This record gives sequence, structure tokens and C-alpha cells, in this order.
Amino acid sequence: MKRVLALLCAFIVTLVMMPPSQAHASASTGTLKLAWTYVALTKPLTSHWNSADDALVGTGVQPPGVFRSFFRMDISPMHGKKLLYATFQSYLNSGACDPGIELWLTGEIGPKTTWLNQPAWRQNLGTGKVADGFDACFFSWRISDLVREAVARGERHLTFGLRAADEVGPNKSLRVFETDQVDHPYFGRFSTPSLMFRYNTVPEVPTDPAINLNDSCWPEPRPATRYVNTTTPTLGAEIVNADREHGDQVSARFEWADSSGTVLGSAASSPSSDGRHCTEIPEGLLADGQTYRWRVRAEDHYQDPETLEMLSDTSDWTAWQEFTVDVTRPTLPVIASKDYPESGTGGLVGTPGVFTFSPGESTDIASYRYRFGPSSRVVTADADGRADVTLTPTSTFRQTLYVSAVDRAGSAGPERAYSFTPRRNPAPLVTSTVYPENAPGGGAGVPGEFTFSPNGAQDVVAYGYRLDSGETLRTSADTPIVTITPGTAGPHTLSVWTIDARGYLSFTRTYAFTVN
Repeated sequence: MKRVLALLCAFIVTLVMMPPSQAHASASTGTLKLAWTYVALTKPLTSHWNSADDALVGTGVQPPGVFRSFFRMDISPMHGKKLLYATFQSYLNSGACDPGIELWLTGEIGPKTTWLNQPAWRQNLGTGKVADGFDACFFSWRISDLVREAVARGERHLTFGLRAADEVGPNKSLRVFETDQVDHPYFGRFSTPSLMFRYNTVPEVPTDPAINLNDSCWPEPRPATRYVNTTTPTLGAEIVNADREHGDQVSARFEWADSSGTVLGSAASSPSSDGRHCTEIPEGLLADGQTYRWRVRAEDHYQDPETLEMLSDTSDWTAWQEFTVDVTRPTLPVIASKDYPESGTGGLVGTPGVFTFSPGESTDIASYRYRFGPSSRVVTADADGRADVTLTPTSTFRQTLYVSAVDRAGSAGPERAYSFTPRRNPAPLVTSTVYPENAPGGGAGVPGEFTFSPNGAQDVVAYGYRLDSGETLRTSADTPIVTITPGTAGPHTLSVWTIDARGYLSFTRTYAFTVN
């Protein structure tokens, strides 16, 4: 009884194909009939193509005669797979539950298949196993080699025949096999007959091999070149797991070597499903200035579902990837500007100026990071390690530009501070005949003209002016003469400044005069 129960459990677990949850799992799937028919000796010219009846096999009294059944079964899901086991399974509705039924590989069937036009009976696959219990009878035949060979030939289906081992002898009997669905009170609903497969998919070659600049396994950031700024780089690649829905997990094996190809070490990532797999080369194996190579392959370790033996499938290796270790940081860069000399007064505020960055003592500068104001930016260096940036100071106070060199491996050197002071336009000149500077003149209510001139200021487009603490007014540089009428006698102050084309103000001229 224990053997029967074990066979029943194995049959139904395979039938319903519960996906495994363990990391080292093989995959399972099943297919149903593509077409079927049966033939009867008593009706030698009658076709029963895709009949709604059950499948009759053996010799019967009611109905009388000898019967055989044929099933075209789909094996296409096994293309591209490593097949472990294949089993033909069927459920007996009525008849003797004993191993008296043979499974055969046959030729093709079709609507014209009859007793007198049967396909060739090519290979006897035996009487298989029978499991009887819980008011159920299951037949199964292991046909793994047969399916493997057919898949290797590129076939998409196989045709099987069921016939009694004894059709005319004393042990003859009729069996009736289900050809659709079974609703069983213990095993639930399932379809029959079926082909059940246990298999594994050999993993594909990993894609997108790359070195990460940090210790994470995210695909970014990565070095733009083959130079890395660490002796413990993180290697990564994308792994595809075709059997992930079955609980299968894969890992990536990384291998690294010196420039001559001598392998220095290898490591495997932790088993998981699809996505990016990574490993870090341990400390002490790589040296600054040396060139190395690495590659990766996918590995799938799983257990044979019956023997529990550990098996393994691996992809091909990727091509070798080269990198050079560069952990020497750049030195201080050199900064120069004709427009805004260091520690001096430069161009007019608001005027763009060119600043040139040079590598100093370093020979592998790829870019520069610089800060001017609240934002930080990066500029790419040319083949000589030099770069020009154009900056526009917006304040007449002392300004500071901060620059660090970045080498080909992405390492940034120390930051250099470059200070300078933009120039401000001088205060304009003011003259008046009616109200001379620092002298009495005119009178309360007497209008007087005041003439403004640039006094060497550049790009002047207007003048701003204000009498005492009154309203601020503006006049175009094309009409630099304004008329002001003091309302009271006594001392007064006229403040005047230029406005250049970029909107910056000059120093202010304070023009004092006294009204009679």
C-alpha cells in the first residue's frame, strides 16, 4: 500500500506541477494531446478522429472487439531545454488497473486512420507503471530518451499508441482511458492524457558586463574608460533566468586574470533570479598601474528531482574585459585668465572671461570639476589635459573659483582656489552752470541744467540720479542733460551713477551744491 500511495503522490504532484520554491530547483511543465483517435477491429473502415468518446484499449465484450488508441503529443516546449525526465501519463476510467497496457511510438495519425489504415507501430515502450488507490488508477511510462532524441532531430510532436499486451489471450480485457478532464474527489481537476517534463534551461551568456565605480550592484555609475580608481573593483553583468517562474535561481561566476591571461581568482555571486549579479575582487590581488582582464558566465545549480543529485549547467564565458588600476590621485591644477588675473583686479563686472585649466604635474587628466557661485560643473579636458571655461562675474566683490582635476579613472585631486576681483565703472562727471558744485547758485524754484558724462566708464547706456532722498530717476546716455528745480534754499546733494549695457551700476558721484 505504501508503494501505491507513493506512486499516486508522485503522479499527481507531477500532474498539477506545483512550482518548486527551493533555490536549486529544476523546472517542470506539461503538454496535452494535440489530436487523438482510436480504431476498432469490428469497424475496420470507421474513423474515430478526435472523438468525444473515451479511449478504448484492449479486447471487450461490450462493446465487443479489439481496440487501440493513438495520441499526438506536443514536445515543442522542450526545444532549447535540457530534459531530465519525460513521462507519458494517462488516467483509467474503467477496466483492470494492472500493467497490461503497452505504450508504443507510432507513425502519424489523421482523419483517415482506421483499423485497416493504422500508423506504423515503431517502438514498444513497455507496460509502464500503474498506481491504484483512492478510487483512482494512473498509468505512466518514462520516455525521456525518446523525447530527447526527437527534440534533437527538431521534431515538434510525437505520436503514441496504446494497445493491450494480450489482445487475444486468456488475460484479454478492455480498458477505458479518459481523454478530457477528470474531477476527482481526492486529486481535484486535471486533464489527461499528458506529457510531463522535468527540465532545466541552460543559462544564456551574460550581457552588459561592466565595472561599477562604487560598491553597489546597480548598473550605474560606471567608468567611462577602462581605468578604475580602486584595487577592489565591483564586477557586474546581467543574467537572464528562463526558469525563474519555477523558483529556479542562478548565479554569476566571475574570473579575473593578469594581462598575460594567468587567472588570479574567481568568485560566484549569491544565487538569485533575473537581474544584475556582482562580485567584488578582494583586497591584495591588484596593484596600481597594472592592467587586468575579467570575464563572467552564468551558472545554474539544481537537484535531480528523483535522485537529489546536484547537477549544474553553465553558459559560455563572455569575452575578456580589460581594465587598468589607477589609484594615484591628480595633483593641484594650474588656473590662468588674462581677463581676470589671480589676486588682482580684472575685467568689468558682468563681462565674460576665459579661464584656462592645466594639469600641473599630472599626465592623465580627463576632466575638471569647478565651482563658481552656488553650482558645481564638469568640463572635459583635451588631449593635452587642458580645458577652457567662460565665466561671468556678477559682483564687484572679491570672487573665488575652485577647481580640481579628475583623471582617467575618475579620481578627483585636491581643490585649488583662484581669487580675483572684477572691476566696476568709475563714477560719472557732473557739471552745472546754474548750480556749481560746492558753491551757491540759482534760487528756490529756479530750474538748472545738470550735464552727465561717463568719465571713462564703458558701455554706458543710461544714467541714474536722485536729488537728496527723493525719487530715483533715469535718463538715456543719448540725452545726458537733465533739468532739476530745487524747491528750497540751502544745501542739496545730487547722486549720479552710470548704468552699462549689462545692467551693472558704476560707483556713485555725490554732487553737492547750495541754493540761494
